Amino acid sequence: MIERGRISNIQAAMLIITSLTIMGHLVLLTVVIFQSRQDGWIAGIAGTVLGLIGIIALVKLSQAYPGLTLIEILFKHFSWPGKIIGILYLVYFYIMVILATRLFVEAYKKILIETPSWAFITVILVLTSFIVYLGLETLGRLNQIMLPVLVIIAIAVVFLTMGEKKDYTNLLPILGNGIAPVAKGSLSVMAWFGEFVIMGMVLPYVQKPKKHIKTGIWAAVITLIFFLGPITGPIALFGADEAAKMVFPTFSEVRYIEAGEVINRFDTIAILFWTVGLMIRISLFFYGLSLGTAQTLKLDVYQPIIIPYAWLIGVGSILFAKNYAEIHEFLFESYVPLNLLMGAILPILLLAITIIVQKKRIQKQ
Repeated sequence: MIERGRISNIQAAMLIITSLTIMGHLVLLTVVIFQSRQDGWIAGIAGTVLGLIGIIALVKLSQAYPGLTLIEILFKHFSWPGKIIGILYLVYFYIMVILATRLFVEAYKKILIETPSWAFITVILVLTSFIVYLGLETLGRLNQIMLPVLVIIAIAVVFLTMGEKKDYTNLLPILGNGIAPVAKGSLSVMAWFGEFVIMGMVLPYVQKPKKHIKTGIWAAVITLIFFLGPITGPIALFGADEAAKMVFPTFSEVRYIEAGEVINRFDTIAILFWTVGLMIRISLFFYGLSLGTAQTLKLDVYQPIIIPYAWLIGVGSILFAKNYAEIHEFLFESYVPLNLLMGAILPILLLAITIIVQKKRIQKQ
């Protein structure tokens, strides 16, 4: 077994909460507000319920093959189609890493406009490479320390924005545009929860396997709670139509905060939030990519792969898009179907095949 570390169920839940929450702020808000307008919060709730389907399917699949990661399951138990799907998952992990790395760059470009992109990329990849090198336990413990900090920051922002000119009647009328926009937004939220599939590389090393489903459900519920405030806040402050045009709605909302005449640059709060969150998210997918590749190549350790992958991630994040307009295009056209396929459809299909095969074996006995 390449990974010898172990993390608790709480640490596992906290890892996925951090990873999903940060993408909710940077990616999903823009997509869902654009699609569902004032009913985005309804889409969030409905999409979370749908997202649990993929989460439970992945956990059940992991429990059916105890001690094996998603890549090991595919390569050992699904013949040559499994190997192809396993390689596709590695490509998917790589895409998610370079997307998060590029979003880190775009976030910092908001306040450090003249700094070249490669400088931001170098800093975050050096940091995350070191975290991944130290292993899963280090990542879990680091996030266990940092997530409460993020929560405190988020609560502070909520209280600070309470004094702003928010009009929650902007959330009305409910279902004013019909059910179709909500349905579309729900699929986007379901796709967002599809990123839980990265936990297929972590679950074998999480304590108390029988509680993994409960862990996944609680992680989804808490993530939804963290999502409802950010999706309703910008709409209440700017209106649904104006919020739908914003690149980073949360950032725009935070910039309106003022506390007296001295402290008025609260946009750094959003940047701090995104920095910590993206560091954990990049590390998590970077870890899954490195571990999965080592298992594919049947290596004894995954650490030698980290530096080459760091270079590939750096180059990929630069070539990923020329500007944010192209990233925006990817988010609206490719992000949702990609995550639905990798995080929901394939886990459900793999679980169904596993159940059928196991039933046939029992019947033969």
